Amino acid sequence: MKQKNQTETKSIPGVTLEDEKNTLSEILAIADRNLNQARSSVENLADELHELKEIYDVEDKEGLALWFNTDARFQQVRQELLRMERSRKKPYFGRIDFTDASLLKKECYYIGKAAITKNSAELVVIDWRAPIASVYYESSLGACTYSVKGEGAFEIDLSRKRTYEIENDELKDFYDSDVVANDDLLTKYLARNKRSVLNDIIATIQQEQNEIIRKRPQHNVIVQGGAGSGKTTVAMHRISYILYNYDLEFQPKDFYIIGSNRILLNYITGILPDLDVYGVSQMTMEQLFTRLLYEDWDDRKYTIKKLEREDKTACVKGSFSWFHDLEAFCRRYEWGYIPLEDVYTEKTHHLLMTRSSIEGLLKKFDYLSLPDKLDKLTEHLMAKVENEIYGRYYTYPPEEQKALLKYYQTYFGKREWKGSIFELYDSFLAEQREKGTRIPSPGNSFDLYDLAALAYLYKRIKETEVIQEASHVVIDEAQDFGMMAYGALKYCLSKCTYTIMGDVSQNIYFDYGLTDWEELRSLMLPGEFDYFGLLRKSYRNTVEISNFATNILQHGNFPIYPVEPIIRHGNEVRTTGCEDEGRLITETAGTILEWQKKGYETIAVICRDEEEVSKLTKKLRKKVELREFDAETEEFGSGVMVLPIEYAKGLEFDAVLLFNASEENYPSEDGFARLLYVAATRALHELVVLYSGKLTDLIGTTVSEEKKQKYVVVRQEQPARRVREEKPKTNREIELERVSHGKFEMELRNRIGPKRIVVQNSIEEKRSEKARAANSQSANSQSEKSEFGVIPATNSLRPPGHSKLNLAVRWVTGNKSYVEVTNACGVLRITPISENTVRISFAGESLGRLPEIPAEIEPTPKLKWNYREDKGRVEVKFGKLLLRIDKKNGGISFYTEKEMLLLSENPSLPRQIANAAKNQTWTYFDWSKKEVLKARGAVDQQWLDLKTTAKYISFGAKSKRPACVKSNSGYQILVPGGRRVMCCTIPMYGSYLYTEGEAQIDYFFIL
Repeated sequence: MKQKNQTETKSIPGVTLEDEKNTLSEILAIADRNLNQARSSVENLADELHELKEIYDVEDKEGLALWFNTDARFQQVRQELLRMERSRKKPYFGRIDFTDASLLKKECYYIGKAAITKNSAELVVIDWRAPIASVYYESSLGACTYSVKGEGAFEIDLSRKRTYEIENDELKDFYDSDVVANDDLLTKYLARNKRSVLNDIIATIQQEQNEIIRKRPQHNVIVQGGAGSGKTTVAMHRISYILYNYDLEFQPKDFYIIGSNRILLNYITGILPDLDVYGVSQMTMEQLFTRLLYEDWDDRKYTIKKLEREDKTACVKGSFSWFHDLEAFCRRYEWGYIPLEDVYTEKTHHLLMTRSSIEGLLKKFDYLSLPDKLDKLTEHLMAKVENEIYGRYYTYPPEEQKALLKYYQTYFGKREWKGSIFELYDSFLAEQREKGTRIPSPGNSFDLYDLAALAYLYKRIKETEVIQEASHVVIDEAQDFGMMAYGALKYCLSKCTYTIMGDVSQNIYFDYGLTDWEELRSLMLPGEFDYFGLLRKSYRNTVEISNFATNILQHGNFPIYPVEPIIRHGNEVRTTGCEDEGRLITETAGTILEWQKKGYETIAVICRDEEEVSKLTKKLRKKVELREFDAETEEFGSGVMVLPIEYAKGLEFDAVLLFNASEENYPSEDGFARLLYVAATRALHELVVLYSGKLTDLIGTTVSEEKKQKYVVVRQEQPARRVREEKPKTNREIELERVSHGKFEMELRNRIGPKRIVVQNSIEEKRSEKARAANSQSANSQSEKSEFGVIPATNSLRPPGHSKLNLAVRWVTGNKSYVEVTNACGVLRITPISENTVRISFAGESLGRLPEIPAEIEPTPKLKWNYREDKGRVEVKFGKLLLRIDKKNGGISFYTEKEMLLLSENPSLPRQIANAAKNQTWTYFDWSKKEVLKARGAVDQQWLDLKTTAKYISFGAKSKRPACVKSNSGYQILVPGGRRVMCCTIPMYGSYLYTEGEAQIDYFFIL
């Protein structure tokens, strides 16, 4: 309540220019104070580290522990200082004013790169990654919602969205708009040089970009985005957003950023520190696959070979069909490696496993690696062997038992495969040559697709110990890699999710890159909530450059995703012919010097290949200062770069000069159309094309209107709403898959394992059962009379064994109606019904249709309730009740609103289900010895004592009257009618409610 009052008294900042200037001054003062405190902390910790170094000896364990603890604090505070320094330069860029629909009060938030706090409880600037900041990027004025992880959706009425221009601690201007960063503001930002654009990108994130950034990381995302649509920026911001909002699930080490070359990687990861992201691994695709070869890769013995666009073997090896051929090869190898004949015992010649059952298991577990297949086969065989040894008439001596167990443990083969991955790959290539595909052996020099094949073979055939790699992989310029790479990657990192960004129009690797997304979508987006998105707007090029580049692309005979440039005009693209090479060099140097006078900081001279780069650099360096080009170590920065098209892809420059765009260099073919398109779209502000001889027709000729429309990919219009998101049950769905798999294995063990030993009843019990059966038949003949109060057979009182059940909480999800808690054995649902009533339901997989609420229970409309989760438990609170679910054992405890304990489920085993013919359930309660329990009869005045007894308390299959247990502690438990219900309070059997006829637990707890 105190916090609420403080919030209500907080004043809303004014909206005039003078008011905004005053607010900026106040926030700057707070930022300066925080910055000074952080600097002081860094200095103090640095002094403390220095003192520790002087006081303690190097081998002093106590000193070493203090050093590590202090150093960890020092690194944390220093990182916080860097964050504050960045936010201090420009404390915020946006503002939202709204009315909270539930609290009916006005609120205002300023939005910046990082949060700025006035004190521990008051934020003056919120982080752009915060959930409520999403409305700044994607919502129009008026009623809208935003979602908070674990808490659901919140409704607000957005009344103002304002964007600021702040430079050197001065408010230059601000803009009110319905949609963030309108074209006028965007144009103003984009008109600056490259460095300024990167610094201000967070302020101008568009709705279509923001939607991708904030997609849940548990799903795969593929994005087709035209040149300059912000694909790379979106991918990097997505990493920052995930680390901020999913900090318990993801850490920087859980991300891999994959690119096609080091220059691109250095460029795209250069903006990560500005997004408060550190420690993310980045590598080329080749480096990733060598990493996945682990100890088998030796840098001293093997080398990585660069792929050449003209290499026709790469076109074969990069295809999806080549990957499928490799899959089939591995399958045949496994079937040849594993013994497939019927398995018999030597002495008794008893059949343990048939050939068909072995083949059936191999087909079922085809996706598993060879060692895992051996484990599955051995597991099934050992169940049969143990059944043979311990459950048959023939008795094996102890020594012979040990020998048999040892023999069959490795019958299908040892888990450690002793072969060579490289030799196995050569065998695959030899097999392919026999089929007519002539791919030479790579020797000790491997290209990308050789490495992909080797990594796949290692994972499928050799790997015995699974090493946890990344949890989320971000791939930029995805069109550069063929499907062979993706097939191997999906298998090797099957537990990962992916963010894949690319533009098939920029596939410069011709036949082995991606020319469309269909195959990749079928591989990577199998889930209902996996996402394929389009980024159509281009924020890089001027309208003139964009139109010029599109004209080049339209010469090709391949699908084109249209690009919509932001309305920002500039100079027309200049195309100049030169009579010879010397004139080309002179014109190039003159153009560069002219651009430098204009203040352009990043300038690129783009050549066709590395050979042309080498020749031009030697001659141009005499006239202009150049950055040295090195494909492995070059970092993107200010200055003049001379580089080939393939290394320019993914980068952008203030100005670009396309060197010698002649017909000889760029003939009118699809591949060269893509090359020129990539080169032209690197320019932010100016583009110049120089050539000697005949200008390529890809630039010099116009395309007919008919051809322009022929290859355009028409985008399916979608309703104006957010792309469907999964309700927060992703973790539950994953867990249910595991539960289903575990259930299959348990059922399989029941079929092939030792038979269950059933203890025969005594003669007296058999007589008693016969008598009860006769009474039961008599009762049934009399229109199913109620069995209320009947004592069950003694042998039915002891529940089945449950020593290995694990009800520990795995995931917790909730919506407006209920909370669901998932464990390894099933799903528990808590549904608040009224101020004093809650419904408890539990099923082995997903919950089925539940019976209607009994007429005697009156639900409360729009009941207010909430739940929260911490490390040890889950709490659900509403009205007069409080429920706590222990995460270790999954048991529920029922409390009053004043936290007085009413009843608990048994912590050692709260509940149990047996989905056999009868569909039985048990809910175990810790009823105290002093507690008086009674069951309600056919009329409300009839009550049956339940002290130290076991009795049926239900009324027959056709009765809708619920079974009811009443306690003198002030609560009742109701079980819906239509099922047999028995209550047992005999200590030797356990205290529980038993139901028969339903495959799920379902009862109401009423205070």
